[in-house]
Amino acid sequence: MILKAGDKVRLLNEVGGGQILKVDKNRCLVLRDDGFEDWYSTNELILSSGDFSVDHILNKDYRPQNLPKRIQVKKDQLEVDLHFYNLVEHEKNYSNYEKLQIQLNEARKNIDKARKSGIKKIVLIHGVGEGVLKEEIHRMLERMERLNFYDANFLRYGEGATEIELF
Repeated sequence: MILKAGDKVRLLNEVGGGQILKVDKNRCLVLRDDGFEDWYSTNELILSSGDFSVDHILNKDYRPQNLPKRIQVKKDQLEVDLHFYNLVEHEKNYSNYEKLQIQLNEARKNIDKARKSGIKKIVLIHGVGEGVLKEEIHRMLERMERLNFYDANFLRYGEGATEIELF
């Protein structure tokens, strides 16, 4: 598949889509539906054709085979793994502060995507560690409206995840 600037695309590994702004070898700069720009590998994009929505993903048998483990759409729930090694290619290049900001941004971005897509539950997998990420996520969620959050199912996630209900 040959992609070019101006093409409307859907994201295979995430909810949503956008328009290609620039093509650079096997990567494309995409202006996403949420207004953010991000680079994607060409194998993470499909040309948008007709009615392709989150409802299509959630209610049909569509399941991309290469959906990364960091984001999973299950029925009416979005599960996001915020472990840093899942978010960047070279994790040694970042300070602790930068790592935390990237993880919080990823959490925020997925909460926004869930809201726009009508998904009512999100599980943010933050791990246990020293508890800094969990504490910062909870602090961020306390400032957000129209949601409740609590520790996710202990049997499934241990103490390393937070579940969010959107309303």
